[in-house]
Amino acid sequence: MELLEAIRVRKSVRAYKPDAVSVDTLMDLLNAAVRAPSSVNSQPWEFFLIMGEALDTLRKAYVEQVRSGVPPHPEVAIPQQKGTAPGLGGVYRDRQVALAKQMFRLLGIGKGEKDKIQAWTESMYRFYDAPAAVVLVIDKALTSGWPLVDTGIMAGTIAYAALEYGLGTCIIRSIVDYPEQLRSVVGIPDSKQIILGMAIGYPDWDAPVNELDTEREALKNLVTLVDRPKS
Repeated sequence: MELLEAIRVRKSVRAYKPDAVSVDTLMDLLNAAVRAPSSVNSQPWEFFLIMGEALDTLRKAYVEQVRSGVPPHPEVAIPQQKGTAPGLGGVYRDRQVALAKQMFRLLGIGKGEKDKIQAWTESMYRFYDAPAAVVLVIDKALTSGWPLVDTGIMAGTIAYAALEYGLGTCIIRSIVDYPEQLRSVVGIPDSKQIILGMAIGYPDWDAPVNELDTEREALKNLVTLVDRPKS
């Protein structure tokens, strides 16, 4: 697939076929992705590839946390707008709400249908039943913000490269929402900071949720063209 076409068609996949993805395929994908750029070629990322029994154990542990009412507490702060209560505000909140409305329409979830909302929330904490998950970590000795930027670049690189293998991905915070359980099941050492997680597998294109095409802000609202110094 051509790169620009991959950028245009790539979407977050929230339903997967049960088919396993071979370790060789995933390692080949990651081997391609490590060509991603990073600040001063620091390559701060490390990967934990989670599959099989370990992934099933992690899913169960996370659903138990959700059902117990334990709030998410990832090691990278949950986004919020300065000066507001936890969570996004303004246009950022508007975009988040628009996404939820689109998704719930496709899933047939109506306002106030708590059981359906709970079931969907739990599916997110099962990582949409993807056959594999990748967790990206960095060394805690790296204290500036640049390693986070680099790790985000790596996540995007994996997401686009995955298309070449017929794979879908979803970069989801839920995979790293409960770091104690994640460290215990996966064996991530305390010397590493857990940054983000990605579900990965073969997309189930028959699932209604995968029909979702998210909206994008008009470019004219995002770009400031500067072609001469300000006087």
